[in-house]
Amino acid sequence: MSLEIFDRVLAGYTMGTHMLFTYWAITLPFFIISAEYLAYKKNDPYYLAIAKRWSVVMAVLFAVGSAAGAAIAVEFITVWYKWMYLVNQIDILPFDIEVMAFFAEVIFLALYLYGWDRMSRTAHMIVGGLIGLGSSASAVLIILVNSWMNTPTGFNIEAYLQSGQLTGVDPLSAALPIAALAEVPMGLAGAWFVGFGSIAGYFAFRKLTKKDMTTDEKEYYNRGLKLATYLGALDAIFLGWAGDNAGKTLYLYQPLKLATLEGVMQTAAGAPMQVGPITIPNMLSLLSTWPPNPHATVLGYSSFVQADWDPIWYISHTAYDLHATLGIIGAIAVWILAYSFWKQPKNALFKAFGLDNPAENKIPLYAMFFLGWLQLVAWEAGWVAAETGRQPFVIWGPMVQTASGLYEIQAVMLTADGFNNSPEVLPIGISIMVALALAVAGTIYMLKKLFTGKEVSADVSSARLIMATNAGGSSSLNIKRK
Repeated sequence: MSLEIFDRVLAGYTMGTHMLFTYWAITLPFFIISAEYLAYKKNDPYYLAIAKRWSVVMAVLFAVGSAAGAAIAVEFITVWYKWMYLVNQIDILPFDIEVMAFFAEVIFLALYLYGWDRMSRTAHMIVGGLIGLGSSASAVLIILVNSWMNTPTGFNIEAYLQSGQLTGVDPLSAALPIAALAEVPMGLAGAWFVGFGSIAGYFAFRKLTKKDMTTDEKEYYNRGLKLATYLGALDAIFLGWAGDNAGKTLYLYQPLKLATLEGVMQTAAGAPMQVGPITIPNMLSLLSTWPPNPHATVLGYSSFVQADWDPIWYISHTAYDLHATLGIIGAIAVWILAYSFWKQPKNALFKAFGLDNPAENKIPLYAMFFLGWLQLVAWEAGWVAAETGRQPFVIWGPMVQTASGLYEIQAVMLTADGFNNSPEVLPIGISIMVALALAVAGTIYMLKKLFTGKEVSADVSSARLIMATNAGGSSSLNIKRK
């Protein structure tokens, strides 16, 4: 294996592993404070038990996710140091601010965990919300750097391409690249959707597999399943817009990447959309443009010089199709399930699929389990598509038309020029891989202990005691706990 291939495999492995933790950090704070709010609003011990148990889960996942992030930082400055040099000179501002967002997240997480029974209810929920804001801000800031790699700005690109000298550096401009219009909404909406879907999938799994369930357990799992489904249904609206917006942004600013993701080989007016064996006439042109134009021209690979074609476009295209298909199916399913929880419809069609009582019937529970966890596949596939779809570039560049009439990308940095070709990266990379594998295995072990080491009924009993202690003023969210 060449060092270039090793470095690229290492990058894919570390990023893919880290993505297993990032969506939890962005999702769990909002799920937990929603459960906590409902506990106080409804004087409901089951929601409080959910909030308390999942807050410990959040702490574990945060700790391991931070370690994974540290491993990636080591990789950046050793394996991809040439890329990191340019980022440091031009677009380091988001990374600097992200460090502050991370520390804010750490502080508020510590306050939230320590603050059970020590803060007013309102203050405690505000602190929980600040964890979510901190984690979301960290994600946005990292995505801004990724967006800059797709649409670099903040320096004189033409002068750099000619002389290799950095001039006209503007950190504020670099921190706000145009691709962020697509990537930031898609990153947040996708993280929330896979997070709520995974949580719903867990509760559905417990409903399907737990035998001789007590009343407390049934109520606990029912409430968790409903809450995750409702939150997922709300986010699915945002996700639908974000996906549509991402396609339109690519059409305007990165048509070559759009061609890669959609597998468009030939430039065409009224371009069809190809999803597996299905071809939908004019659909790609319609969805890529605003105002929608079914006859708009979509650039394919035939309009670009062959040197700029993505050598692994088929991976990007397949991953993108998988990502989009699972996301659309998941969104439709979660809307149907949320409606069924809300209305419990009695017509024959809904009854045939068990949707008249989705919390107790196996068909909707299996659907929520499989579709919920398949969103994790969609999440990883989306990032595979996004990152492989940028190849053969690490940092994109301006699109210019050549004398032949074809377009070319004047890349700021090719992937082939960005890796570390020193054999010294091998032990570093292998160490990072082993450390992350151990971290994932340790996380699975710890989560299993958390979810099986203590009965749900014990959490519910503890929550009842808290509710009873604060009886008489439970309708006020700012009452202090005893």
